[in-house]
Amino acid sequence: MTSSLLSAPVAAAGPARVRDLISGPVRPVDVLGRFATALYLRLEGGEVIALLSSDAVRLPIGLILPTSSREFPLTSLSGPVVVGSGAVHIGSWSCQVSRLVSLRAPTAITPDRYACAHLRRLLAHGQSADPDLRLPDALPDDDNTPEVAADLVRRLLGVGPGLTPAGDDVLAGLLVGLWSFGQRAEPLRLAVLAGVAAGTTDLSAALLRCAARGESIPQVNQLLQAMSASAWQGRLDHAMYELVRVGHTSGTALAAGVLAAATMAIGDRRQAFAGANWPGLS
Repeated sequence: MTSSLLSAPVAAAGPARVRDLISGPVRPVDVLGRFATALYLRLEGGEVIALLSSDAVRLPIGLILPTSSREFPLTSLSGPVVVGSGAVHIGSWSCQVSRLVSLRAPTAITPDRYACAHLRRLLAHGQSADPDLRLPDALPDDDNTPEVAADLVRRLLGVGPGLTPAGDDVLAGLLVGLWSFGQRAEPLRLAVLAGVAAGTTDLSAALLRCAARGESIPQVNQLLQAMSASAWQGRLDHAMYELVRVGHTSGTALAAGVLAAATMAIGDRRQAFAGANWPGLS
């Protein structure tokens, strides 16, 4: 770590919500995970934020640093971790929000029926061969009811390994997709919010809360836009290529949720999860 990176607060970009979370008095936080590209912090009260290198996936809970993980691996940071007065402090190092960014998903868009079919083929091509790793085959016609939403959340929340289980990623893609496609999702949103505290990891719960607010990573937002474009085929292939590179199963699972939302939006509810068999779910 060079002395220049320690001499003054690092200017980071981030959403207003994260800026507000690190305001107020200085207080200690828990470190949930340390990686070269990301540092996950749990604040008092259970909120989670992330410090992200410029080459990390841009999570809606993240402060994006101007340096890459090669230039400045976040695993090199050491010392007590505290937040307050608008900054994150780790030992003698600190960063603060100097530029606000938004990762709000697009709104009022209509998915193309043929784009849905194409995305379904792309997902089928990458399916797991394990018959035990399955999602619900379809959503019933009364999927807007609290009972059906609660059952879907029970079957998916926390399912799969990792900091963000694949079942949670499907739910996140579904929530953001329904929000972007203008579909009623209040029962599902409430069921997810009611279950996240005890049903999954702290990091995944934070990302699901973002999804419930219509916030997601740029790769998901790009896929949503591509599914509504008139010249969708080239854009959709590119968007999927970028998304499946996110995590081990996260990108594929997020796309599965987006597809389910799109098929519901065009009135094809029985196909919302048809043939679903994505890796990471058990």
